[in-house]
Amino acid sequence: MKFSAGLLALSGAIDVDTKKVPPRHPLQRLQRLTQFSAEILDQWFDFLPSKEIWIRKFERNAERMRVNFERGQQKCGFYDPSLPHGGPYDPDERFLDAEYDDYEDFEFDERYDREDPCKGSRQITTGYRKWAQRYLSQCSGQARYRFQIKRMHKWRNILHEHLNRHIGSMCPSRQSDMEILFSPLK
Repeated sequence: MKFSAGLLALSGAIDVDTKKVPPRHPLQRLQRLTQFSAEILDQWFDFLPSKEIWIRKFERNAERMRVNFERGQQKCGFYDPSLPHGGPYDPDERFLDAEYDDYEDFEFDERYDREDPCKGSRQITTGYRKWAQRYLSQCSGQARYRFQIKRMHKWRNILHEHLNRHIGSMCPSRQSDMEILFSPLK
């Protein structure tokens, strides 16, 4: 009896280790986010006449992020494989994390929630936001104006409005996002 309880505990520990996300380069993570965004749009947004435009928007945005990450002499992208997730985390963005505690464990290369389009689209846009915070925080546009953070909040809200209108889902709408996003930096 004691042996089987110990074996059960050991198997649980092994299961936890197998769920860890393998370390990946930021550009691999960005590519995965782009795949996820196209996948969720194909699966849940067929009703939307602009679905293909949205897919291209996410692709273009990821390309912009990649170019800024790799910029030659003005390289502002940051990646250090010895740091957690490979990049610094901007402590000035802590106010956003308080709102998104449910999605804090979502990593860029994990599976997103495919059964709930509200949660899935939120996880993906949060993934883009976190990618920009970690790997583009040294870029002047991101540091000064939070372009990617604002864009992902806006896109998430628009996608949630489409879902709410079309399938009657109750995606949370956060009007306070704009107040937070456009408040001056401290």
